[in-house]
Amino acid sequence: MPLFFLSYAHEDNRNGQVQEFFGDLSEAVARLAGVGWDEAGFVDGQMPLGATWSHELADALATSSCLVALTSPRYVVSDYCGREFRVFADRVDAHEREFRRRPPAVLPIRWIPCDRMPEVLTGFQHKNFPAGAVYAQDGLLTLKQRRRHHDDYQDFVDALAKHIVQTDRDQRLARPARRPVLAEITSAFEAPRRRPAAGVPAARVPRATSARHVWFVLAAGSSAELADTRPGAEDRYGTLARDWRPYRPELEAPIGSYAGAIATTKSYGWTVEDAADLTEVREWARAHNQIVVLVVDVWSAGLPRYELTLVGYDRDPDTTTPVLVPWTAADDAAADGNQRMWETLARVLSHHVVRNDPAMWRPEITTAGHFHAELEDALVVAQSRIYRTGTVYQEPPSDGSVHRPILEGP
Repeated sequence: MPLFFLSYAHEDNRNGQVQEFFGDLSEAVARLAGVGWDEAGFVDGQMPLGATWSHELADALATSSCLVALTSPRYVVSDYCGREFRVFADRVDAHEREFRRRPPAVLPIRWIPCDRMPEVLTGFQHKNFPAGAVYAQDGLLTLKQRRRHHDDYQDFVDALAKHIVQTDRDQRLARPARRPVLAEITSAFEAPRRRPAAGVPAARVPRATSARHVWFVLAAGSSAELADTRPGAEDRYGTLARDWRPYRPELEAPIGSYAGAIATTKSYGWTVEDAADLTEVREWARAHNQIVVLVVDVWSAGLPRYELTLVGYDRDPDTTTPVLVPWTAADDAAADGNQRMWETLARVLSHHVVRNDPAMWRPEITTAGHFHAELEDALVVAQSRIYRTGTVYQEPPSDGSVHRPILEGP
């Protein structure tokens, strides 16, 4: 069981600085705890592109004594980091309920300064590390990189290691009843849910307002709905649209979470929604300059709960919502030459088929790798179009009078 789990935004490690810090901290923890270097901590070196954590990563989340969270502007918008943080926050809450004592096991570290911190992070600030003005102003990364601050950096690492070892010895967190599952965890960085008063219906979970957010809207039926029309439906569909796994066995992950992982690598937050709510999602996204990506299952396009929604969307001249349509060799084999599904898709999305805009209409995506490439490109195109056509919240004066800012004082 690792003594600490290092959580960080993967794009913050492009120059290897995070990995070096992990090595420094692991060495200090191993020395104090009397364990092997490889037992001191856990860090995931690969960005997970799917809806499942590896067993090794999930077990580390469930058993590590402390979470060391390297906060940064990328970190606080990362859905994956938010989910890792959620697992530890829940473990801390469970410990407090059982022992009436809140263990200092979640350790946000200012890696790169961030102006806006999620509320949950501010509740876990611990001040018992030597942190001078450089750390407070510029973060630990700057402290680490400047040679003249080497001693300050080492003092910080040593104090952090001592805290981790003491927490492991005195207030070790219990392991959850079962291994955490990525698809079942929500990001701790989302807006907090408020419990309604007795007798009041639960309100919808607050939606993301950041412009760096992608909505993946899935038109995919359940295994029960498609049992009579799509051979082998039970292998690729579940109870909800978010359970759809079009690329099995190449990719076991549901397509929505796979898409979200790709968005995370581009520093977007993300949410998966059912296409039944497409109209509402698009209105929200348009008001907040957010990206919407519609992913359509050919076999599901004609389902009553989707057909009218897709037809209505198709008639809207909006050109910022790309449509991706997976279609694998397994689908081809299941169709056995039957073109009825494609005819239905051409009917409900007729304008897209006729216009055939390659930037917005991306059919017959045959593999997970192909989907990855198409989605990355679609995000770039959609963001570019939103920059040109999105909502402007502060327009210049219509009379042309603009006051130039003037700096006053010495």
